[in-house]
Order: sequence, then C-alpha cells, then structure tokens
Amino acid sequence: MTAPTNLEFLTRLLAAWEFPLGTTIIRAEQGTNNQTFLLRQGDLRFVLQVSQTLSAEQVGAVHRTLRWLRPAGLPFQVPEPVAARSGDTVIETSAGPATVCRWIPGVRPDLTSQTALERFGRAVGLLGEAMLGVPAEDGLGDWRGDPLAHPAVPHVGALCRQLRAAGISAERTARLDAVARRVGQEWSAGGGGLPTQVIHGDLAASNVLVDEDTGEVSGLLDFEFAGVGFLVQDITAALFNSGTLETRDWQPRTAAFLQGYASVRPLDAAEADALPRLLLARAVGSALSRAGRWMNGKAQLGEVADRIRKLEDTTRWLDANGGKLRSLAAAGGHA
Repeated sequence: MTAPTNLEFLTRLLAAWEFPLGTTIIRAEQGTNNQTFLLRQGDLRFVLQVSQTLSAEQVGAVHRTLRWLRPAGLPFQVPEPVAARSGDTVIETSAGPATVCRWIPGVRPDLTSQTALERFGRAVGLLGEAMLGVPAEDGLGDWRGDPLAHPAVPHVGALCRQLRAAGISAERTARLDAVARRVGQEWSAGGGGLPTQVIHGDLAASNVLVDEDTGEVSGLLDFEFAGVGFLVQDITAALFNSGTLETRDWQPRTAAFLQGYASVRPLDAAEADALPRLLLARAVGSALSRAGRWMNGKAQLGEVADRIRKLEDTTRWLDANGGKLRSLAAAGGHA
C-alpha cells in the first residue's frame, strides 16, 4: 500500500472501511474544500475525501440529500457513500471528516460544444426535479441570503481599504465597492415569488462527468454546497462557472444550455427576469468569498484580484447583454 507520508491517518481510515493492505492509494489534485484520494482494490474503485470546510454533522446532511437522490431514477450517477465497519458513512479525523464513495466513471466535459452544453442543461433540469423532495432541513445553508454577507467580510468598504493597503489599485477596489452597493440594492427587492427548494449550489464543469465515448452526462458531484435556494440559482451557477457567457458566440451556446434545461422544465417569467441580477450577485459573492479566505490566510491576494476582474467583466457584459439574456431565457433558449 502506498500513501502520502504526511497523512498517517489514512492507514486507520482504510482499516475502518475494511480495505485490505494491497489497496492502492492515489492522491488526486488538491481542491479548495477537500483532500481527495482514489482507491483501487482489484477491479473496484472508490474515492476517499477528507473535508476541509464541513463538520461531520454537515457531511451527514450531504449524505442524507444523496440518499434522497439515489431512488430518483436519474440517468446519471451521484456520489454513493459507503458505510464503514461501524455502519457510519462519516468518520472524524484530525484533518477533518472522512468519507468513502463509489467511483463514478467519466471525464470532464468540453463545454465549448453546444451539444455538451445542451446535455449539461438537461442534467441540471433533471437534478432540480429530483431534488424537489429533499427536506429543507437537510440543506447546509441558504443561497437566498444576502450575497454581501460573509463571516470574514463584515463590511465591504473596510475590505476595500484592506485590499488597497495590500496593493490592489484604488480604481479596482472602488469598482468592487460600487458593484457591491448595486447588488445590495437589487437584492433588497427579494425573491419575488421565485421557485424555492434545496439546490446543488455549485454546478460547474469541474463537478460534472461525461461518458468518454458518448459524451452523455454520467455523474454530478460535490454536493457540499447544497442548500435552500431559488431553483434558477443552479442555472446561474452553471452559466457563471462554465465560461459560456465569456465568449463571442455566447448566444448559441447559452441557447443550447437553456434548451436542454427547458426540455425538463422551462423557466417561468420571474426566473428569466431575475437571471441577470442573480448572475451579478453570484460574481460579487464569488469575489467576497475569495477575499474572506484571503483575510483568513487561506488564499493569495492574486486570487482575489482575479475574482474582482471577473466581477468587472461580468458587470460590463450584463450592462451590454442582460436584456438579450433575459429574452433568451424567457424563450427557453429559442431566439
């Protein structure tokens, strides 16, 4: 058995899940929220994750959500937690709560393809339908909350002063402050009757697997941000994180995604109207979240600058194209 020397607890975890000594351990690329290891035992494969951000109780809530989804008849897989010898699917370690899930085959999708985007959109729609019955108490948070609220960022103005002192230009921090104020004003209008349920919360290409031969979606991953939210926020996250809106041919690519989604459930008028302001709120929240991690010593200043640049790009893009996006969404992706 091979294992990283700085993670001595792996041996104990393998024993807890009754993996034999011949199990192969491969450390996956380090993520922001988890340490991930691929386990191979003969022809069987598993994924071991140690959470860097969630408590054991919160991971348990994620597992309850996944149990709701397993009998839903989805045409793709979601993580399936494996019980340890104790019967628990979560084990506390000094590095965080650990879980083992069955490996889901697939590769990351190429979301430059309209076909791939349409399939992704349909998968997002199917997941939303399947999560409709997940109890609100199983959600880990509330995506409907103020996007300016972050535990490490008590006041955006104070954050901007710290960023200027650290070397980010006054012009850039002034734009962050101005857009944050705009989002705060728009958010105060509330959800306006938007459909609400437990949502995934972090849909992105990195959380999607597709069949290498057919290109069909084979799995959706990483439910640790699942919480109560507006259903359209999963569309917002998918568009924001996929880079679809950042290309010259954004209209046909976005149309493909929306057509896939609408094949399951068309957006209603209120959701289509809210999409641009939710995208801007997502961009601000992304910048503030990374800034909060920087303030806690868990991110580099350059990462914050990158998020602010994306916020600036998103703001300019929405000012120019928000109306077109709203119309396209209202038409289910059909021009």
